[in-house]
Amino acid sequence: MKKTLLIALIVVGAVSVWGQSLTNISVFNRANMDFNLPDSLLPFSNPSSAPANIGTRSVWVADDLDQDGKPEVIAVDYSNRGRVHVMEMNGDQLEIVWSSPLNEQGGGSTPRWVRTGDLDGDGRGEIIFPNSLTSSVDIRVRVFEWDGSGDNAYIEAIDLPADAFAAQGVGNFRTNREVAEVYDFDGDGLDELIMANRDNRVYVLGISGDIPGFGGWQLEGGDPALVPKIGAGSHWHSVAADINGDGDIEIVNHYWNFYGFYSIDPTGPDTYMYPDTAQANEYIEYLYNEGSDATAYMGVQVVDVDGDGKDEIAGITYIDFQGVDVNNWKVSLVSHQQGSDELYDWQQSTFGIIGEDLWTLAGLPALNQSGNKNGSFWGIGAGDINGNGREDILLGGVASYDVVALEYNGTGSLLDANNYTARIAFDGDWIHRSSHLEIRDSAGTIDTVSGLLNESPFVSKMSQFVDIDGNGHPEVVISYQSTVDSLKRTYKHWQDTTFVTDSVVTFWNPDQVIVRVLEATATGLRELDFPIVSPDQYTLEQNYPNPFNPSTSIRFTLPLDKNISLKVYDILGNEVKTLVANEKMAKGSYEVTWDGSNNSGIKVASGQYIYSLEYGNFSKSMKMTLLK
Repeated sequence: MKKTLLIALIVVGAVSVWGQSLTNISVFNRANMDFNLPDSLLPFSNPSSAPANIGTRSVWVADDLDQDGKPEVIAVDYSNRGRVHVMEMNGDQLEIVWSSPLNEQGGGSTPRWVRTGDLDGDGRGEIIFPNSLTSSVDIRVRVFEWDGSGDNAYIEAIDLPADAFAAQGVGNFRTNREVAEVYDFDGDGLDELIMANRDNRVYVLGISGDIPGFGGWQLEGGDPALVPKIGAGSHWHSVAADINGDGDIEIVNHYWNFYGFYSIDPTGPDTYMYPDTAQANEYIEYLYNEGSDATAYMGVQVVDVDGDGKDEIAGITYIDFQGVDVNNWKVSLVSHQQGSDELYDWQQSTFGIIGEDLWTLAGLPALNQSGNKNGSFWGIGAGDINGNGREDILLGGVASYDVVALEYNGTGSLLDANNYTARIAFDGDWIHRSSHLEIRDSAGTIDTVSGLLNESPFVSKMSQFVDIDGNGHPEVVISYQSTVDSLKRTYKHWQDTTFVTDSVVTFWNPDQVIVRVLEATATGLRELDFPIVSPDQYTLEQNYPNPFNPSTSIRFTLPLDKNISLKVYDILGNEVKTLVANEKMAKGSYEVTWDGSNNSGIKVASGQYIYSLEYGNFSKSMKMTLLK
């Protein structure tokens, strides 16, 4: 397999066990870790019984949260009770520059989504994501805000408890759903949040005041005392779109109940018009007559397929995982007429299936031997790949058809599949690898038994189109799940009547792929080979000599050009000596000598000291001993 964008989402804890002067003590022990013991600091699972199906569920690209001129790539991480990691271009590499702090509680395979915005309108970007305890126990939504000065320095700004508005009759906000939306729906200069709620109503949430500080959440729209319940089934996803081409945004709400939809009209700051349930065409279930209880599982996608400025709503129909229903994994499109009513145009005539069984583009049969669907699509995105002014609908599949692009031909009905051309924009690759090997020694005869794994990660989510590397060509970031993180070798010998296990060695899967960056070209999407620099690639060696008197040498290696500091602290965390002060240093290895003096030039007493290599929001530290 060719080298690709490989990310080991290394977890680094912002923990100080010995003082307050130095935070972000990071533990990087991947090479020496014991897979038989739990390791809460690493995003690996113990594959003692079977390979772990992990990856990253969602990825997002932010438009320069910290105002340094670079967009940020943000990936979710289920491990360690749920976190997110921020990456940024550094030269021709992507570097992990920030990881959210460890959650006090969490799990439930979350966060499943991450978004960015500016909820309080202060110009400082925010990172927003949910955490659940289990699939049925919601916890909160976390909001981190750029501190206004540091490089990708994000601080906890506010939480949204799942039951924040219970006193107003609002249900728990559902923190294990696949998607949410952050957008300035009402045009007041402050972003709002819409996410799923267990009472299946649509609530618009905003911030009043400044965060962090005295700001707090407010219910801008959907107060159950004022707004009747609309729709049926589970509220799944809401998006901002101009569905009638009048230049104003509507909120389109999608439900898991035979593919249900309705809209809300923002009419002013913190003011939203919900439809009157007594009016016709205020809500529709497009697949009701076909009996297909479908949803767009990974969310619906706003797209302008013909480039006329009016938005359409695309989705991938999902009914059952086995692909039994004939309407599974079809590509749908909702298209309203120019100038139609914002609230009361939800009619069957606005809906069409514009693609189905598109895995056949890869030479696969439409159906399997059981007569069920032979492929699937999950993640969905949109972007103008070839620059012709018409946005392609991007479908996330599996190997041999990782990303399929569906493009309107330019003439005819937008709801007619005959007017679209589908092509494989990026085929991906199969990974043929043994998930485990048994090496058996019987009287000197060595046999190897392989558990062959044909690994085919699926594209779970896609980002919006953003020019990440600044070369004038837009990119889309895709995330994968169902990836095997670890491989195992078992060594056995024959004893009496059976094989006896001598040892089990578990090691990192070198072919694991969980995020890719794809760049638009005239003919499709090409993969960009951006090496990922993780915090553990910065190395800090044990000082020599140790113990020492009167001086010692400290060696460290930088994987790229970086501003770094090298400091010495006493055992209580008080700074003793700055050896390198936030200096821009080129990629390479360095050696610095400490002469045993403090910042005032006075020789310090015998004892244990801690030296720390500090780079961005991370650090590595080791102990040393001065003996006189």
